[in-house]
Amino acid sequence: MPSTKSIPQESDWPNYISRSVVISAPREKVWAVLVDFAAYSEWNPYIRESTLLGASSGQQIAAGHRVALKVHMPPAMDDSVKLRGMTETVKHVEPQRQLAWGSHLPGWLFGAEHWNVLSDVEGGTKFEIIAVFSGAGPYVMMLSMREPFTASVNAMAEALKTRCEKS
Repeated sequence: MPSTKSIPQESDWPNYISRSVVISAPREKVWAVLVDFAAYSEWNPYIRESTLLGASSGQQIAAGHRVALKVHMPPAMDDSVKLRGMTETVKHVEPQRQLAWGSHLPGWLFGAEHWNVLSDVEGGTKFEIIAVFSGAGPYVMMLSMREPFTASVNAMAEALKTRCEKS
């Protein structure tokens, strides 16, 4: 498994899911929406609840912070759907460019990272969301969960685009 400080490449991960969209908004605006964890429930059909842990009020997100997430798979804005909870560690932050969080268990059992990557393109910002998984646990899990994970990644990308272009 490669370093968590570089954007994952498909060839380096046994389970790799990604989606990119071009958002007609400046990168600064997209970043502001992306790091406003408290507002995820307003727009994100995949990550329905998110709380930045270990940061004081007004403090910027940094590597080492923890993020408590509640997700829908498949994605839905319907909060009557059961949520799955997890707590992730922020692995990498490059303000207005990259935000990654993930979790790992020792050895070969489980590893996962969720990357959000922003870059300037003509007419706005390219947003790429990348979810990568390694280990025996994700290998087995992906046999039945690849489609819901893919739908979730796609839904978050589209919802972020809509949110940024609308407000």
